[in-house]
Amino acid sequence: MFKTKLQRLFILFILATVNLTLAAQNITVSGTVMDTAENEPMIGATVMQKGSKANGVATDIDGKYTITVPSNATLVFSSVGYEPVEVKVDGRKTIDVDMKQTTTALDEVVVIGYGVQRKSDITGSISSVSGKDVNDVPVSSALQALQGKASGVNIIQNSGAPGGATTIKIRGTGTVNDADPLYVVDGFIVDNIDHINPNDIANIEIFKDAASSAVYGARAANGVVSITTKGGEKGKVTVTFDGYAGFSNPWKKIDMMGMEDYAVLMDYINGTTRYSADGVLNMSKKEDGTLELDPAKADAMSLYHQRGKENWYDAISRTGVKQQYAASVSGGNDNTKFMVSASYFDEKGIIKGSDYKRFNARMNLTQKLSSWLDLIVNMSYVNEDRDLVPGGSGSVLKDALNINPMTRVYNDKGYWDSNHPLARIERYHRDIKSDRFDANITLSANFLKFFNYQFKAAYYLQPETTKEFSEVGKLVEDFGMSDLSTIYQYKYNTNKWEINNLLTFNWSDKDKINSITALVGQTAEGFKSSFQESTKRGTPTNDPDQWYLSSGFTGDKTYGLDRKWTAVGFIGRVNYNVLDRYLLQANIRIDGSSKFNKDNRWGYFPSVSLGWKFSSESFMRDQTWMTLGKLRVGWGKLGNNRIDELARYTYLTTQLNYPYGNGNHVLQPGASALTIGNDNIKWEKTETYNVGLDMAFLNNTILFGVEYFNKKTTDMLIAVPTVGSAGLNSNPMTNAGAVKNYGVEGSLTYRRSFGKFSFDVGFNLSWIKNEVTSLGSGNEPIYGAYIGEGSIVDYVTKTAVGRPIGSFYGYVTDGIFQSMDEIKASAQYETGKNDADQSTKPGDFRFKDLNGDGQITAEDRTYLGSPLPNFVFGVPINLMWNGFELSAFFQGQTGNKLFNVMDYYLYNAAAGNVAADYRSQHWSAAVDEQRPWFTPNPGAEIPAARTSDTNRNFRSSNFFVKDGSYCRLKELRLSYSFKPELIKRIGLSSLTLSATAYNLCTWTKYDGFDPEVGRLEGTESTNTAMGVDHGNYPQARSFTFGIKFGI
Repeated sequence: MFKTKLQRLFILFILATVNLTLAAQNITVSGTVMDTAENEPMIGATVMQKGSKANGVATDIDGKYTITVPSNATLVFSSVGYEPVEVKVDGRKTIDVDMKQTTTALDEVVVIGYGVQRKSDITGSISSVSGKDVNDVPVSSALQALQGKASGVNIIQNSGAPGGATTIKIRGTGTVNDADPLYVVDGFIVDNIDHINPNDIANIEIFKDAASSAVYGARAANGVVSITTKGGEKGKVTVTFDGYAGFSNPWKKIDMMGMEDYAVLMDYINGTTRYSADGVLNMSKKEDGTLELDPAKADAMSLYHQRGKENWYDAISRTGVKQQYAASVSGGNDNTKFMVSASYFDEKGIIKGSDYKRFNARMNLTQKLSSWLDLIVNMSYVNEDRDLVPGGSGSVLKDALNINPMTRVYNDKGYWDSNHPLARIERYHRDIKSDRFDANITLSANFLKFFNYQFKAAYYLQPETTKEFSEVGKLVEDFGMSDLSTIYQYKYNTNKWEINNLLTFNWSDKDKINSITALVGQTAEGFKSSFQESTKRGTPTNDPDQWYLSSGFTGDKTYGLDRKWTAVGFIGRVNYNVLDRYLLQANIRIDGSSKFNKDNRWGYFPSVSLGWKFSSESFMRDQTWMTLGKLRVGWGKLGNNRIDELARYTYLTTQLNYPYGNGNHVLQPGASALTIGNDNIKWEKTETYNVGLDMAFLNNTILFGVEYFNKKTTDMLIAVPTVGSAGLNSNPMTNAGAVKNYGVEGSLTYRRSFGKFSFDVGFNLSWIKNEVTSLGSGNEPIYGAYIGEGSIVDYVTKTAVGRPIGSFYGYVTDGIFQSMDEIKASAQYETGKNDADQSTKPGDFRFKDLNGDGQITAEDRTYLGSPLPNFVFGVPINLMWNGFELSAFFQGQTGNKLFNVMDYYLYNAAAGNVAADYRSQHWSAAVDEQRPWFTPNPGAEIPAARTSDTNRNFRSSNFFVKDGSYCRLKELRLSYSFKPELIKRIGLSSLTLSATAYNLCTWTKYDGFDPEVGRLEGTESTNTAMGVDHGNYPQARSFTFGIKFGI
């Protein structure tokens, strides 16, 4: 019996061994992969052996595949937009698979005002940008990273300086005042998002119409940018490091005349031979008319080279350095999720002295307190330190181009010879430091099955200090005091609180034919700011240890003011969905603001939108090519109260002494109302209409959207122009204008995968028109940018009815006068003066007499173009293969104009240095008896080279207005992600290396430093002075190399 059992066990062992041997044998498996919905073969689907990274194939044009695997293997079938399928082989040689399309793109959840909603159910206009699209962009600001990535949104960087400000316009310019959108971070309203590290962003939603923005009614007239930051995820604790470092340089330089060419030009203009003879440098003319080398001239020129700078732009510029390092720890379980992160950003700009540093720390905690109660806590701290260089209308870059290239750097004593660009940077000590603390908490309670209550509270505090020290040039050199040094300090503190109570009701019937989501809520906000401005003068030295108020001995002056406002709001929203086909959303927001008096305090902002998913209708059921077809229409009203908190108050300025009495006058203390308030101002209102079409084809392989919008702002809050004799420091505010913006925006995305290779290509385009329709009862225009340069001395932008906001305005040139006879026949001829005394001479601009009165006057000025673009576009391209990813992003705009103040210097010999090609560009007579050696150029478009400008050739005219269109390769990035099996040996869960080129190429006809020109420094609160280029700090081309890994 025992022997029989042994025999049976032996037989079982043999059979098991045979079976294992057979199971380990490789077999060839083939089959067809089909799309279930379309009943068509799938091309390019991936078929992989599970557990192997190398053994895989792709289906052919007929959906067929062939693969060799162990007979006991498992096959994994996958494709973009389809649910993966796993099938055990079990020795089979033929395996056919049907794959189902996913609905990820349609069921993606989008953050909306005070809630979330399925993307396919959205009836308003919302653009979503993934955090991935902004996390890896090597810039300091989230807005910079967002540029060009959403239709209907135009983002312009005002300055390329590190930490520079940015202008954003959503669907046009809605007002002459602050037209920036409302910013919301993690559900709470903030003043700006410049302090947020782009690497901390999970996703961005941009609300563009009233239907999507109405729940924020009070300040949402210009759209809403909503940011959700990253949080912890369920799973093991993960440590992530992400860093990059690189360098930057100017993408463009403007060639100016060097010393030698400039010296010859000066002799030409002045009719002298100080540096040259007959246009030949370092030569003198002998008695017989021949030229010979003049040692004195050569020595003088050699000395200029030794003591000066051949190129002053090169002298103040440098290779910039940019770096960022970020680390985070995250993890969690069913009850607790957390993330803690910190980052450090440091950029040294391409202009000496321009630096920016920022440290961010952030904590996110999600805690399930019970089965029905959740807690979310966010806390953050930001420290910023920014060193500035002279900008705005006094830009140091303007000086670098304009300065006489023969200027000495140092004098004979070894000190700065003059206040040249290098000296200005060295003597300009302006630094801005700030700290910011943010904290918010959300308690979310679910009860009675259909209800959710949220209590939300937030608070932030930001103290900021600006310090500036103005040196005295001769103080150190010879202890002379032609003036006193100045110490300036400006402290600005802000804090804001917000409390929201929200109740949400969610219900759907058993068959899910009808579903309703309703929201009611109350919001309350309070904002307070205070500033203190202090000045003292007279320090013993210019040394850094004297850059404090206590070091000055005279001129003690301090001024300060507190401001505050409060606001309350009530929210109502209903979403109704029938058959997942017919959609309705209605909103109401009621706001009260302390900025207005009690009679005008409350604003009512309703909206309604409808959606129809026609792709779900019965007549569309048999089609397989359309994944989604949805039509949207919406209407609503929004508000804007972005005015000075004191705009409705008249307040007195004291210490205005005046003489009184007969004979010996006695100064009496006095006061005057230099600021006039208007107690009748009320909410600015914006009414919008929106029609949109959303479509998805071939299982979301192709995504398409197009929208038409019409937005009209009424009761526009504007500062009414007053005459100078009124004696006011500022113009009073009133509701006196209207403006409309309308346009079309569209987006298209195409994505596919073929085995290990996949790609996606996108395109977004916006066409926007802006027009002022009213400026009050008299329609008096509003003048904006004032230029103080020499012959210009005029306002160059004007906001007028029938034109876009802040349009360029001036004279129109009509060629160049070739002779005195032409001048005599023109409107510029001055009757009663002989030819020699005429202000206009051959070689001067001819200006058009537009009103036909026979003379050129201010009445001949006209519209010259708009700084607002007609078209704005973005083109993202992503290619992925076997761990490699190549991304390119193009961005640009067309149809806008720029006023290039720099051309006043580049082509005006009377103002300083000029462009390197100036001699071939300016007009000169066909025969010049005084200078026969100079090449005639009667067909030129630049006026003659002269030491003065009596004709005012360089007054505000179309000569300065240039085409600002451009296309820029904004980002080019190559990365490689290592396979997990290769890096797990060194303890890493992920590893990615990358190289990025930013602002790599720019295609433009604009002749300035950079075609991206926004608001000038000091005019950030108005839209009436955009597009004026004073030699603004340009964008830099940068190259960075990064590493990201997880543990």
